[in-house]
Amino acid sequence: MSQLRDAAAVETGRPTPTPGLGREPTVRELRRWVRRRQVAARASVSLETLYVLAVTAAIAIALLGSWLRRVLWPAVPVDASAWPATSALLAAAGVALLLTLRRLGPLVLGRSDLAWLLHTPVSRRGLLLPALARALCLAAVAGATLALLAVGRLAPRPTDGAETAAWLAAGAGAGGCAALLATAAQRDPRLGRWLDRMLTVALCALGAVVLLEPAAPATPTIPGPGLLAALTVTAAGAFTAATVRGLRLFPAAALHEPAADVGAYLDSAYVMDPSFTTDLRERRFWRRRTLRSAPLRRGMPVPAQHELRVLRRKLPRLGWLAGAAAVPAMLADGASWMLALALVGGALTSASTTAEATRRDVAQPALLRLLGLPARRVLAVRLLTATALASLWCALALTALALLGGLPPGPWWALGLAFGPVAGVAALRRARIGAINHGLPLIDTPMGAFPPGPLLWLLTGLDLLVPLGLPMLTALFGADSVAGPSWQRVLLQAVLAVGGALGYLWFAADRRRATL
Repeated sequence: MSQLRDAAAVETGRPTPTPGLGREPTVRELRRWVRRRQVAARASVSLETLYVLAVTAAIAIALLGSWLRRVLWPAVPVDASAWPATSALLAAAGVALLLTLRRLGPLVLGRSDLAWLLHTPVSRRGLLLPALARALCLAAVAGATLALLAVGRLAPRPTDGAETAAWLAAGAGAGGCAALLATAAQRDPRLGRWLDRMLTVALCALGAVVLLEPAAPATPTIPGPGLLAALTVTAAGAFTAATVRGLRLFPAAALHEPAADVGAYLDSAYVMDPSFTTDLRERRFWRRRTLRSAPLRRGMPVPAQHELRVLRRKLPRLGWLAGAAAVPAMLADGASWMLALALVGGALTSASTTAEATRRDVAQPALLRLLGLPARRVLAVRLLTATALASLWCALALTALALLGGLPPGPWWALGLAFGPVAGVAALRRARIGAINHGLPLIDTPMGAFPPGPLLWLLTGLDLLVPLGLPMLTALFGADSVAGPSWQRVLLQAVLAVGGALGYLWFAADRRRATL
């Protein structure tokens, strides 16, 4: 710190007043000192920026205001039969909020604070207080939003304003408690592992409640919102005081990984390239693994052995995918587009379990050249693995949808198996595209010019999935949703899927070259 004061004295030509004799500057004083000497930070927010933000907010409210009002506060609450399922879904959303906080940190420092201020002799509590305040505010807003959703769907009409305010306060307090619990888990890795297991069990139990839909009371009521609000707010205040007192000894090692993750997310949003986040998740997964070498087996292709070993090391993810097969059944009573999005997203996610090998082969083809493997053979092995995973997931999801979602009897499982190669081809095509191409020329429209790179990146894979998977999609939303699919439709889907997969292998890779 004395060097900083000496540098300031040399820069300004006059001695810099010290905060006090015999002590180092506080975090606030150090940040103020840095801001005064940063050229980029001297200029305040311009009026043009404020105007653009205000106009953007006004346009968003004008376009989405009525839709948000219908979503947050429908005109008619749910009936008694749907009360348990709705409550379980809202509770599952709260568990998902806590899991999200666990993945994000929730204490996240900026890159400058992490690189410069974390290792300086400043107060650790003063350095982490802004991060804790941000986490508490975000969690409180999310909890209040979930409470508003609960009151809008479960409370009888007309609702009392005092009770609604009490439930909002209870939701905000519960969100703050969730943020503080995630902070404690971030500080103690053993608590974090235990919390993750408990949240996984709770999420599975809530999903079972949604699927089974137990009998509901005749007149569901929401008891005691005022007492619950007082308890949650008091608990949040007590936990906040204890957390602030413990920030002084917060370990620095627990702050590096969340800062890197959030920084990568912000970089991805800034450059409009989600491939950064994909690479981040892959590196984070393999960094936590202890890898051991094993001899190769004779008689089995090297890419096939690699795929099997990757699947063996991703058994927890396969378990999550198996549990996620019940999500389409939960959305059976919702909008049709939500059901289609859940099926397509689940199939693509299952097929992309081992897609990181394809992305690495595209970016760094040196290993394939050293092994002397042609690109078509490698691509065929990758496609077989993706097809098997997607087929099993689609068959399981459509079977659960037929049994629990009210679909008519029919060979839905066979239709899911036939749709698997389509999802495998789409996932493989998405894995090979790489990053977004921002060098394409702009496209002029009556509303202005826009870059086509992000749009092409989003449509890659879907351009093959929609036409090749049309029999399955029309079976869900056409006449077969009343009478059930026929075996002719299953055969048509299988022919389209296999033909599309073979055509993709023939035209997308060269059998003589080792470059994907």
